[in-house]
Amino acid sequence: MASSSEPFAQSLLHLAHPDNSDEATRIFKEKVNHRPIDFRHIATSTSQKDARTRRREERLKKKLAKSKSKPSNKPHPLSAREKRALQVYDVPKHAQKYAIYEPLYKLWLGYIQEVLKGSFGPNGTAGQATAAKLCAADFHGCQLEVVRNRCPSRVGIKGIVIKDTKMTFVIVTKKDVIKHVPKEHSVFRFEIPWPNDAAQQADPIVLELHGSNFMFRAAERMNKKFKAKAMDDL
Repeated sequence: MASSSEPFAQSLLHLAHPDNSDEATRIFKEKVNHRPIDFRHIATSTSQKDARTRRREERLKKKLAKSKSKPSNKPHPLSAREKRALQVYDVPKHAQKYAIYEPLYKLWLGYIQEVLKGSFGPNGTAGQATAAKLCAADFHGCQLEVVRNRCPSRVGIKGIVIKDTKMTFVIVTKKDVIKHVPKEHSVFRFEIPWPNDAAQQADPIVLELHGSNFMFRAAERMNKKFKAKAMDDL
């Protein structure tokens, strides 16, 4: 039995080893006696934190509150909802006039004739190269006519393209009406006046555009390689 003068830890060891007092004494001397005990400080409230930590937290809170109250001067892109609210892509009423875009159509004719130079005429080499040029061309200002569409009311719409989106052509007609014509399941026709060798005006070149295979943004078509696809509408 352990004496009352021995340490409490040694008394517990004697209780754990009642038949071997020497073993209990050895364990106490080698593993328990004079062994340092680590104490970790745990703050139980904010008042127990040191002054430096409190000051740092107060500075961070003031900085965060200031950043929330002051609007950021850094530019950021508008969201889709903000664009709709601001009507960024809407054509204003005063600009929905066919006469305004007639100079654009004349400018587009010169542009497309330059793009397709050498493709038509007696010595023309129209083929895959010409088709690739047309696919990469800009159609803003082109005069398009809807010749086929699943919706009969859209057939016959003719006007100048003022907006070429991924899914639609926005056309202004001669009656100063804006029409949004979907490209899908639509066939468009356009004409290009082509001079002959005698510098005289010959019959225009008539081309058709299948909108279902043309559903790309104008900027994306510049470097895109088009692949032949089955035309289910035909």
